Amino acid sequence: MSSTFTPQEIEEEYVWNFFGRNAEYYLQTWRLRQQGKYITFNAAAFFLGLFWFLYRRMYLVSVLIVALLTLEAEIEKQVTGVQRGIGATVLISLVNASLLGFFANSLYLWHAERKMRKLLALGLPREELLARLRRAGGNSWWAILVVLLFALLVVWANLWLSQHAELAGR
Repeated sequence: MSSTFTPQEIEEEYVWNFFGRNAEYYLQTWRLRQQGKYITFNAAAFFLGLFWFLYRRMYLVSVLIVALLTLEAEIEKQVTGVQRGIGATVLISLVNASLLGFFANSLYLWHAERKMRKLLALGLPREELLARLRRAGGNSWWAILVVLLFALLVVWANLWLSQHAELAGR
C-alpha cells in the first residue's frame, strides 16, 4: 500500500481550505496531476524563484534550492577554475529559473499533500481540521522579509568589511 494519499483521497474542501485565495489554480493543477500530468509551468516561481518557495512556506525546499545552487556554482568554479562571464551567468540563471518554474507546482502539491496528510491523521473534528488546514496552507510574507533583511545585512557587512580592509591596508 502506498504511504501517501493520492489526490482523489483528499476531499476538495480540504484542498480549498489549504490553498486559500489561489485554490482554483491549484485545484486545476491537482486535477491535472490526477490525470498523470505532473509537470506544469508556474510563472510566479519562474520570475520570483526562491522567494516564491518561501512565500508558499516551503522552507525545506528553499534550503535545498540554496544548497543546490551553491553546489552548482562551486562545482562550476572548481571545474573551470574561473568565475563565469555575464553570458554564462544569464544562461545558467534562465535554466535554473525554468527548472524552478516547471517543477514548482509538483513540489508545492507534494508539500501540500504531505501537510494535509499529517493533519488528517490527527483525526480532528471537521471544523478544527479546516481551521488547521487554513493555517498550514496559504502563504507567508514573514519568511521573505527575514531573508531580504538577512541579505541586506550580508551586503552591508560585506561593504563594511571591504571598506575597513582598504583603510587598514593604507
